[in-house]
Amino acid sequence: MGLRLLILAIVGLGSLYVLHLLAQDFMKLSKPLFMASGKRDTSLFNRTSELINFEQHIDWNRILKHDPFKCSQSLICQIAAGAEMKNSAANAIYEFVQYSVENNKNVPSRIKQSFERGLSFNQFNETDYSNCFAHYPLCIYSAKTMLKLLDLHTKLFQPWT
Repeated sequence: MGLRLLILAIVGLGSLYVLHLLAQDFMKLSKPLFMASGKRDTSLFNRTSELINFEQHIDWNRILKHDPFKCSQSLICQIAAGAEMKNSAANAIYEFVQYSVENNKNVPSRIKQSFERGLSFNQFNETDYSNCFAHYPLCIYSAKTMLKLLDLHTKLFQPWT
């Protein structure tokens, strides 16, 4: 019993550390990208120059290196599959990852695969994000929980302006 509790605590701390890394990158791009329309159809929005500027600051390999439980990939898969469609942070992440996957050759294949996997789950049922859990079983958090943690991190550590 004690060993299981210890393992659960280690897994939880590791996942929180990865979310911390995601939150740091997310805070870099959150201010301008929160002006999203609230829809997942981003064809009406033309913010290419903003996305290019923010994309230069994201170190995908660093995120993946510190993510043994694949929570970042799970989050991308769930958002692409339709989770949290009314959440502005989810819409900003979706738009950014969509742009990066379509226009940047340096995005790691694991990020592309998780995004495309989520889109394939979304193909027949607009909110079929639960299939992502089977592909990323080590990540115990839903997109809703991870987005709440990102929001909490932003509120706690955002510099006062």
